[in-house]
Amino acid sequence: MAGLTTVDDANTDQPQAQPEAEQVQDSAFQLSEHQLQLALASAERKLAEARLQIAELEALLEELPDIFERKFEQRLQPVLERQERLLDDNADLRQQIQMLAPVPGEVRLRFNPAAAPASSAPALPQLPSRPAMRRLGRADRRGPRAA
Repeated sequence: MAGLTTVDDANTDQPQAQPEAEQVQDSAFQLSEHQLQLALASAERKLAEARLQIAELEALLEELPDIFERKFEQRLQPVLERQERLLDDNADLRQQIQMLAPVPGEVRLRFNPAAAPASSAPALPQLPSRPAMRRLGRADRRGPRAA
């Protein structure tokens, strides 16, 4: 009977050891389940942040053509203003040319356009006086025979 007692003692010890092992396994399972829940919550939070970031990037992508168009217009504005000034200057110069151009069949003489005319008659410039010429005598003349 002693052998039976030993077996019975061993059998009684095993059921007591099993609940402790199950408790350890249950607590480990609960711990890993808790960690899984935390990891899942963390992953869901990261997923929500990523979706929010994607939505912001998509909105920015939709605004991008407008941003480029505004930037292009800002850089183009000075060029357009300069072009407008040049066109105005060109029109003014063409008008001045038309005013100064003679009418067909009309002849205009202008010797000194910088001088303002005193009357309606054109002012003629002063010509230099003729230098005094001295008459040369026969001795002063050199011709083909004198040489």
